[in-house]
Amino acid sequence: MRKQLHEAREQLVRQRLLPPKTGPRWLTIMALSVHKVTVKSSSMGWKTLSSTIIITISEIQMAPHTRLREFLNLQNIFRELLLAFVERSKQRPKQLIFYRDGVSEGQFKQVLEQEIHEIEKAWTVLYNEKPKITFVVVQKRHHTRLFPSKPKDCQYTDKSGNIRAGTVVDNNICHPTEFDFFLCGHAGAKGTSRPTHYHVLRDDNKFTADAL
Repeated sequence: MRKQLHEAREQLVRQRLLPPKTGPRWLTIMALSVHKVTVKSSSMGWKTLSSTIIITISEIQMAPHTRLREFLNLQNIFRELLLAFVERSKQRPKQLIFYRDGVSEGQFKQVLEQEIHEIEKAWTVLYNEKPKITFVVVQKRHHTRLFPSKPKDCQYTDKSGNIRAGTVVDNNICHPTEFDFFLCGHAGAKGTSRPTHYHVLRDDNKFTADAL
């Protein structure tokens, strides 16, 4: 147990000292569904991450949404997050990276037409120009599993026999024309890993799967 804690502490230190990005400052927004156990309702939590050397949560906003997980008053929410970011960093972001949870493939068109439009309106009101947006839908509920091609090779597997954390798959099993990829973001229990499926609905910043 002590050895595991030591390894975890060392890993955290390395992650904190590694600059996540060099160059222009960007704003990352994560929209997460948070469901209450005791009440039949849910709320939407917003977190922004700034591109400093030590990544810190700079602002959290809460907003109700419908059963279809649509945002209410998204333009004002984003405006508040953007102003908070500018106040802390003393400059506006050059790029916007938006991670959206709780969206099915049948809602992609709706998200593109409504939510991204609201983000653009909030930015345009403040700066009178269009922002560079990378909008990513994060799906955890799917039936895709990843198997290591060489189960006994420690280069490809962890101690539990799963694929190693950090593995990215962006071809073969992905959509032939759309920008999507699978990421195994952390180690899992013994068995086959279920990665997170990322769909990039819009990418003005021209990122690669590895960069995201």
